[in-house]
Amino acid sequence: MDPFEKQMRKRRQRQLRLFLLIPVLLALLIGCGVYVYTYHINQFRLELTLNGEEEMILEYGQSYEEPGAAARFYGTHLIPGGVEVDVRTEGTVDEHRLGTYRIRYGASHERWHAERIRTVEIIDSVPPRIWLAETPGSYVIPGDTYREEGFMARDNYDGDLTDRVKKTVLKDKIIYEVEDSSGNEAKVIRDIVYYDPIPPVIYLEGDSEITLKAGQHYEEPGYSASDNCDGNLTGQVQISGSVDTDKPGTYQLIYYVEDRYGNSDTEVREIRVKEKPKPKPAVKPQQNEVTPSGKVIYLTFDDGPSTHTEQLLEILKKYDVKATFFVVKTGYSHLIGDIVAQGHSVAAHTYSHDYRKIYASEEAYFQDLQKILNLIEDRSGTDTKLLRFPGGSSNTISGFNEGIMSRLTHEVVKRGYRYFDWNVDSNDAGGAKTAQKVYENVINGVQRQRVSIVLQHDIKGYSVEAVEMIIQWGLENGYSFRALDENSPTAAHDIRN
Repeated sequence: MDPFEKQMRKRRQRQLRLFLLIPVLLALLIGCGVYVYTYHINQFRLELTLNGEEEMILEYGQSYEEPGAAARFYGTHLIPGGVEVDVRTEGTVDEHRLGTYRIRYGASHERWHAERIRTVEIIDSVPPRIWLAETPGSYVIPGDTYREEGFMARDNYDGDLTDRVKKTVLKDKIIYEVEDSSGNEAKVIRDIVYYDPIPPVIYLEGDSEITLKAGQHYEEPGYSASDNCDGNLTGQVQISGSVDTDKPGTYQLIYYVEDRYGNSDTEVREIRVKEKPKPKPAVKPQQNEVTPSGKVIYLTFDDGPSTHTEQLLEILKKYDVKATFFVVKTGYSHLIGDIVAQGHSVAAHTYSHDYRKIYASEEAYFQDLQKILNLIEDRSGTDTKLLRFPGGSSNTISGFNEGIMSRLTHEVVKRGYRYFDWNVDSNDAGGAKTAQKVYENVINGVQRQRVSIVLQHDIKGYSVEAVEMIIQWGLENGYSFRALDENSPTAAHDIRN
């Protein structure tokens, strides 16, 4: 090949290579343009949006429903409407446990990435509740300590909080407070109702019945009054009535006192002005009255049950001694069932113990009697035919209704009842103010007869304290103790009205 031909060949080869290089260079130029346009002129972005709130607070007990999230990839010029991108979710929420939970959301598209975090806080803002157990009509006698009726505390998250309740005891209320683990607090106040159903008692010094000769000077023997809550009420006793010793007749001095709760007591002293005392009518034994053999003591207690009755029952149980309770309507009437259950006799005394109402008429007396008999049956499931007149059958307090005791003693027997008086008076409702004095009065009275029906009052704490000494003395000296029944001796007094 000649040199010219070689030179031409080389020239064609260079032209061919240049021709082939031009498209490559053109493609590179176009690619660079596209790159610059795509990634510098056209702006891309990946947006991740949370549905709902970024920070959520849920009350314990509410259900958590995942709101989710959405992601789109945008280009300024190429894809201005964007395209949807899948979102991945990490994390869970425990609806049953308080705390803060983080839910992580992520999305990726080529080299673009986005991430968002949602916080979910489970809180307990509901306070616990306190329930108080309450007995309808319950009350506390002033001076006594309130006995807790019961309470319960619960929380929607912590459950039973009863053991964590704090009690603050004030004079007339109790504050119950509790706090749950979230710091929520609850407070309830119980108002303590103070009430005194026990009436005050008037003690007449000397005799309640005094007989004077016409023209003889009357001198007041004295009196005192006390109350289980108010203490000494002697200065508040009101006396009504007068005595004219120049004129024969029957006069009454009525002693009245009232405590701060409206309970009252009335005692009557009767003064008879006579020129010549009238003989007392003989009292016939009631039908089927049987005098027991041996030396016998019948312990009887009037005007209860009271706050001292449970102590008395314990003493009687200790010595296996049975007694008789002439009951009235008190705040402790639920103990009547215990009295019967322990083998003692329960008998009717009065429902109201208001002499003016009871002895207003025969009808009034039997209405009062029926009410106390109904109470006895309701509390013990038993009925009784045994009774004791308020003031005894020989009382003259009823003198404002002339002859009513003569009529009532006849009528109660006619209706099948047995009424009992006493032949030994402890004088615990009079001058005996200590257990020792009550004991001495009973022992001295018992020694004067073979069969004794002893009058005491279980509303008197010192009288109850004397019972154990009386029982010990009786057992040591050959006496037996019995409860009254329908065949027991009645120790009926002479009727004075």
